[in-house]
Amino acid sequence: RGAVLAPGARPALRLRGGAGEQVNFDHEGVYGTVHSHSMTLTGVWSTKVRGKDVDAVAESIKVIPMKVDCIAEWIPNLIHEENPMVKKMWPVNSNFCDNEESIISVLYVNSKRAQAKEINTRQWLRAGPRREIRFRPEKVVAAIVTCGGLCPGLNNVIREVTMTLLSTYKARKVWGIPFGYMGFYSEPWRELTEEGVDQIHRRGGTVLGSSRGGHDLAKIMEALVKFNVNQVYVVGGDGTHRGANMISKEAAKRQIAMTVAGVPKTIDNDVAFIDKSFGFDTAVQAASQVIQCASVEATDAHDGIGIVKLMGRECGFVAMHATLAAGDVDICLIPEVAFDLDLLFDYVKDKLDTKGNCLIVVAEGAGQEYFEGVDLGTDLSGNKKLPDIGQLIKDKAKDWFKTNHDRTVNVRYIDPSYQVRSVPTIASDSIYCSALGSNVVHGAMTGLTGFSCGKINDRYAYIPIDEMCDPKRTVRIDSQNRMYMRMLRQTGQPNFQ
Repeated sequence: RGAVLAPGARPALRLRGGAGEQVNFDHEGVYGTVHSHSMTLTGVWSTKVRGKDVDAVAESIKVIPMKVDCIAEWIPNLIHEENPMVKKMWPVNSNFCDNEESIISVLYVNSKRAQAKEINTRQWLRAGPRREIRFRPEKVVAAIVTCGGLCPGLNNVIREVTMTLLSTYKARKVWGIPFGYMGFYSEPWRELTEEGVDQIHRRGGTVLGSSRGGHDLAKIMEALVKFNVNQVYVVGGDGTHRGANMISKEAAKRQIAMTVAGVPKTIDNDVAFIDKSFGFDTAVQAASQVIQCASVEATDAHDGIGIVKLMGRECGFVAMHATLAAGDVDICLIPEVAFDLDLLFDYVKDKLDTKGNCLIVVAEGAGQEYFEGVDLGTDLSGNKKLPDIGQLIKDKAKDWFKTNHDRTVNVRYIDPSYQVRSVPTIASDSIYCSALGSNVVHGAMTGLTGFSCGKINDRYAYIPIDEMCDPKRTVRIDSQNRMYMRMLRQTGQPNFQ
């Protein structure tokens, strides 16, 4: 608000203030006006061309506000309470977020690629503690549930949510719900304590257990009302968040003072808007170690071919990033890019002829066009069960070399899926999970509901579940983006189409 930045400063665009207020970001003429918590940025960007300052008119950028629901909207007489953190004698008491403080997702200026892709700039409510909360902490009864497949970091999130509720806010009680949504009505609940969760982050998996499906809204609401739960924390993927949103909307329909908040979990890293999902870095680290083992196996065999199948049903982020991390992969196959087996094996032959071995990384969802007509049904979350592309490449490679070149190849196939997803977190993910767990509690204590928490443009924000789980919004690798091109340069693989 009226802040002046030094010449050459590159500010993060953060919004503070109400409608109609002028917002000045720097001395070079970038400015905007807040319109009902949305903003249009106009002005002049200063740049350098051959060492000289050049002013270039920036395009007008429309910022789309992402509204998060608050239970005060249907419970008008909800209490206003001072956050107990205000009285704590530590630095956080001077680091509260303003009620409407927001962040803006990444801006592309003078970018024809961004214009062609019609990339929207969104305004997100910034995550963090507020000076005023809408619950009396001593009356807070919370429930935490983990759903879907395992992922590194689940225990870290459980621990931080529990610690923030009990240690920071002095909540009355925190319940752990066993084995996913079905545990609300079919299993004994487990009370979580500070002592009980203190060391759980040192192991993989989830101490609460997890499962797919089991979302019976009527039974879940009955259990929540029975135990006087007024805060629900859900850790899971897209389907899990849709279930959480149903609980939030049902509580609003009944005018119950209950917040429902989520932490997005998917090892595939395909959650909309956020920079990345927790556990992804750990999965890539574990996968790269498996790739190293496969490299040794392929190198030490005559005409050795190593194949590593990694997770990635519809997007190949784990496979692509693990390939980049490993550094010695010859071929990386992902669901977003089709491939022809004959062209693939021609290139494998070139590698065997030139260096004596070949290392292939393939995402589980790649090459599914070769299983046309194969139906293995769905899992309890409704996800289609996928045939094994790694096994198909192994079998086809042996047949192709024998039939076309009368040559025997030694194929080493490794599928480390369960190993990769069940390990404890590495340091970066541990820090990330801790921030997610505490920030989601801060949001719920403020009365926000129907939201999830994630990092956007390297800042933590609250994301409306309706927006995050919009079925029209999918996250995939763009085969023209720089990361994918960087991977192609590293592997040296050609186009297999």
